[in-house]
Amino acid sequence: MARDTRVRPIVAVVAIAASFAACGTGTPSPSTAPASATPASAAAAPALPVTITAGARVWVNVAVATLWTSPTAPRRVDAPALRAPVEIRRWLAAMSTDVRRGLVGRVETQALYGQPLVVTRVSGSWLHVVAPDQPTSRDRRGYPGWVPSRQVTTHRPVTAAQVATVVTLTAWLRSSTGARVLETSLGTRLPVLSVAPTSVTVATPTGARLRVRPAAVVIRTPRAAALPATGSAVVATARSFLGVPYLWGARSGFAVDCSGFTSLDYAVHGRRIPRDADDQSWFGVRISKATRAGDLTFYGKSSAPSHVAMYVGSGTLIHAPSTGHPVTTVAVTSMSTPVRSRRVL
Repeated sequence: MARDTRVRPIVAVVAIAASFAACGTGTPSPSTAPASATPASAAAAPALPVTITAGARVWVNVAVATLWTSPTAPRRVDAPALRAPVEIRRWLAAMSTDVRRGLVGRVETQALYGQPLVVTRVSGSWLHVVAPDQPTSRDRRGYPGWVPSRQVTTHRPVTAAQVATVVTLTAWLRSSTGARVLETSLGTRLPVLSVAPTSVTVATPTGARLRVRPAAVVIRTPRAAALPATGSAVVATARSFLGVPYLWGARSGFAVDCSGFTSLDYAVHGRRIPRDADDQSWFGVRISKATRAGDLTFYGKSSAPSHVAMYVGSGTLIHAPSTGHPVTTVAVTSMSTPVRSRRVL
């Protein structure tokens, strides 16, 4: 993939909404111009003119922000992914298998609601950012990519003694009347304002108050893992993804690629592992064979593995195979011989 880690002193005024690599190798050059995106809906706060410079910190203000290889990478069919609020389910529904394959070389990764991003460049209404929560050998600051400025906010998040982490595939944030406002992904972390038997009130990235079902979240201190860092617990979370569609560069409860799946799973259990399969293959302890729940096995070239699967026990793996094939379990014997195996826990 192309890499540009230079920080350029560019200043721009942009509208900010106040309210198998991923899993393979090679990045074909996209040639289609981005589709125009619609303004933020009434569910989001109004756009404010904010001066953003390289080095500024912003926060994701949509359920899932897709980081692109360039501002010209999105196609017309990708318009729902550029909106604020984002329309992830509409985007997925609009793409055939062949169209989804076309995301290779266009999408870098995804970041979740409320996650921090650091701006490295500004180009019109687009920001080049790095995601500090997603380690990569490509940039020591975090995973790089381009995001529409409308999908982030410069509002500094509320500080709270506890955070609520979504531990179901997705969870709806609701208004005080119970109306659905925003469907968030597993792994989303939001400050807790209050806790009641039937709802947890959280602060959004722009400081608004919304509610979520207690059963959909785990409440912990900001530095604590939402779920236990054990092999059995990691596998239990992995199994909750069964049937979730594969999407190149995806890393959420709506869709995943192979390494987005494993890195997001481990993140919820307090283990920040690299974003991509090749980087993951050097993380943790090298083992000769996957024998414990949660062990990772890697496939492809030994110098740069392009696919990762997780051992769940009893001679079985779970993985996000490829475009058109959702997260599934397979027998170890049905896969090729792994080029490397690693133990994270």
